[in-house]
Amino acid sequence: MMEILDLSGSFFSNVVIVFIFLLKKPTMTSGQFSVIGPAGLIQASLGGEAELSCYLSPPQSAQHMEVVWLQSTQVVHLYRDGKDQFGDQAPDYQGRTELVRDAITSGNVTLKIRDVRFLDAGRYICLFEDGFHQEEADMELKVIGEETESQTLPPIYFLLLTMFWFTLYTIFLFLMLRYRGDQMEVLLSLLQKAMDDSKLKDSHWQMRTGVL
Repeated sequence: MMEILDLSGSFFSNVVIVFIFLLKKPTMTSGQFSVIGPAGLIQASLGGEAELSCYLSPPQSAQHMEVVWLQSTQVVHLYRDGKDQFGDQAPDYQGRTELVRDAITSGNVTLKIRDVRFLDAGRYICLFEDGFHQEEADMELKVIGEETESQTLPPIYFLLLTMFWFTLYTIFLFLMLRYRGDQMEVLLSLLQKAMDDSKLKDSHWQMRTGVL
């Protein structure tokens, strides 16, 4: 009876030792992974198409996972329960995104954004969630041509500006011919005040009033 107890005690001790060893040994279970994104800057042309890719390491299927792309606090695209979910998608991206899932069984997915706008530029997060485990990768999108679009003024603006200065110059010449002396100084001060109030004074106007 004593020998049986000794054997049982020895067996129990060995189980405890093996269990502690397994706890200390680093292992990669099926629920653990990391997300890898693009190494560099992603560029897309204004009005064109952008592709944002990320994948799991080690490779594993993401068909059952939740995959979401975020920009700031906006949901760009959401994949859940094996299909795209558009209920929480930000209005700015509705009808413009597509999730390419050809390689999702190996954990590789690509988000396409069509009709790229300059407001699409910025930092994106690609997030995978599998139960209680989630990982993410970030990436930066640059829209080529955004500065040109934001700074280029329409031709009608320059036409209206030219007409404004021509009209103002004509009125000024008319007043010069009609008034002299003190009356002219009063008119100039009134015109100067009007220009200050409307914030349309520039160096061209100052040069002409200085000569007079």
